[in-house]
Formats: sequence, C-alpha cells, structure tokens
Amino acid sequence: MNWPWGRACSVPRADTEVVAETAAEMLAGVEAPRALDLCAGTGCLGLGVKRLCPAAQVVCVEKSPEAYVYLEKNTRLALKGRGGSTENVLDASPFEEPAFDWGMKPTRAAEPVEGDLFTYWESLPEGQLDLIVSNPPYLTAQEMGELQPEVAKEPAMALEAGEDGLVFYKAIAEHYQKALRPGGALALEIGWQQREAVTALLEANGWADIACRKDFGGNDRCVTARRPQ
Repeated sequence: MNWPWGRACSVPRADTEVVAETAAEMLAGVEAPRALDLCAGTGCLGLGVKRLCPAAQVVCVEKSPEAYVYLEKNTRLALKGRGGSTENVLDASPFEEPAFDWGMKPTRAAEPVEGDLFTYWESLPEGQLDLIVSNPPYLTAQEMGELQPEVAKEPAMALEAGEDGLVFYKAIAEHYQKALRPGGALALEIGWQQREAVTALLEANGWADIACRKDFGGNDRCVTARRPQ
C-alpha cells in the first residue's frame, strides 16, 4: 500500500499492513460493513481495509490540518486506482446511504473527516459501526528523546502519546465501544512492548475476545477486541 505522504504525517510502514489484514478478516460475513479509522494520517490503514473489503463504508478521522491534506488526496487517488470518476459527482455523508440512486459515483474510496479522537466519539450514534481501526501515536516521553534520525524527522504530533504512551488507547478503550454494534470489532496497532498494557486497558473497560497478532518481524503489533454481544 503506497500512498503519498509528507513531513506533516508519519511514514506508512509495512507493519500497518498486518493491522489492515487483521481488521478486514474481522469483517468476514458482514455485508456492507461500516468502519472508522481514527488518527488516520495518510489514510493507509482505513484505505487498506477498503481495498481488502471493497463493500466497506470507511470514514477516516485525522486531527492535523497538514496531514489531512494528504488524507483527502489519498481517498481520491484510491478511488481513481479502482477506476472511479472524480468529476461531477455528489458526496454521501459519512455512514449514510443516499436517499435515492441518481446513478452517480462517489468521489472518494473513503470519507475523510477532520476531527479529534479525544472528542469525536461524542458525535457518534450508538451501535452503528462494525469496525474501528487505529494506528495512534504510541511513543512514550522517554522514547521521543531516543528516536532514530529518520523517525525524528516525522512530526511529533504523529508519534508522541504522553508519559506512558497510552493516552490514545485509554480514550479508545473508554469511549468508543458503544459506537460499535454488539460483536463489532476493534483493531489497534501497538508498539512492540505495549501488548500487556493495552490488553489491560481493554479488559478494564469491558471489551471481549481480546487477542494480539504479531508483525512480519515477530513482534506484537495488533491488538484486537470486540464489543460484547
């Protein structure tokens, strides 16, 4: 998955493909699933889910105005890559089917939204989503001071997650479960040392079926869970 990116957002990495594949697998058997990508950055995770599950309706949420430019561009480029038209079309609202079919095609492969993970949950109706995915910032304050030169060039906003590296996971665990339908899925990219901490956060907030998948290098990379039935 190669998407345009720049200094305003973190560099898409191969490990994220594991998260996209895992998330798509969790949608097996769901017709026209509705998915939400939080801290979307370039959109590679949400668009990866869309590529693997073409019937999915995907909304990608990104806070940074600079990164949002790349997100908006990539959602259009991804549609072009699938043979879609980007001229003289109407947009459907996020998670909403058009009332009538006018024979018009969507303008994007996913719907980009400029929003903040820490407050976006307040606008979500309960039980409407089938999947939430996120590759949020997860570096600790100490890790931010020990970055390799190539990573240090990336924006701190896309990397830093407070003293313990868990502030985004805490918000997701506490506030986003109700947005999923019963049995709806959650897939989170994590740092290689964060499996136990993120699992504990999900357990404390009543998530079910918590598991972890390793990346291509054998490191813990994707924690999954579901809203209880």
